[in-house]
Amino acid sequence: MQISTPPPNMVDFFAASQGTWLTRRAVHHLDHQADEAGNSNLIILPFDQSDPSVNSICAALGVIPASAADGARFWWESNLTQGSMDPDNAAVLIDVPLQADSRKGFSLRDKGYVEKAAVMSTYSFADDGVLSITTRNDTNVGIQRSWFVTDQVRIRVSSAQFIDGVSMTTYCTELLCPTAETIKAIAAQAEKQADV
Repeated sequence: MQISTPPPNMVDFFAASQGTWLTRRAVHHLDHQADEAGNSNLIILPFDQSDPSVNSICAALGVIPASAADGARFWWESNLTQGSMDPDNAAVLIDVPLQADSRKGFSLRDKGYVEKAAVMSTYSFADDGVLSITTRNDTNVGIQRSWFVTDQVRIRVSSAQFIDGVSMTTYCTELLCPTAETIKAIAAQAEKQADV
């Protein structure tokens, strides 16, 4: 099903992203490492500004908590160990939109991919719904773009650039996994149709 209107801001993006996604990922190393490919699950659970993590992450980055709109918890897990929600494979993002334009703002993360400390990124939404996130660290710049193809298919692409150039690019196709309730509803509907 085609998504009717792309999410125009981070609050709507988190809401549209809620659930478990099957991530099919290809990583291209442009240095001396072999390329990688694999599948994993990405679990996304949004929350509002009353969540306790808002205060702690804002404090770590010197941001006024009242400026935060919402956030989301992310877990990455193997397809074979579902439900593990290991904190070592998790992150918390806080959305701090610009007051003048909610399509732009700052994303606060409790820990970065490369440097395992709190990090602040900038983000913006294009007119077509593509979310661009830029993260600058002491040693690298990461750029990630995400968008919905349909309400059940997302695309993510990213690159990591160091002083000597781009060292890694990533491409992900993400498919929303149906919940147990959705599967039961489909099965019940199929049984009704079979009885007709």
